[in-house]
Amino acid sequence: MKLLRWILLPLIAVLAMALAVANRSYVTFGFDPFDVETPALAIDAPLFLIVLVSMLIGILAGGAGAWAQARRKAARHKASGPAEGRLPALRQIDQD
Repeated sequence: MKLLRWILLPLIAVLAMALAVANRSYVTFGFDPFDVETPALAIDAPLFLIVLVSMLIGILAGGAGAWAQARRKAARHKASGPAEGRLPALRQIDQD
């Protein structure tokens, strides 16, 4: 798994740098879905910045979701009692 990470992370970094170099022109990112021509709230930013910030927000949201799921799972495991997490053979010994 670590080898896969060492292979994929540099590849993703190189692709992100290529994206940044290829998309340096400014675009208007509007937050007003009703007025496309002159939005009430808009940002002029390079396209690569919008894409990379969107990716960062997605990564952070996914990490927060995974963290919350792990906390719920740990709380469920803790509340289930000591015999629930044991191997089936040990549970059978406890029941005898």
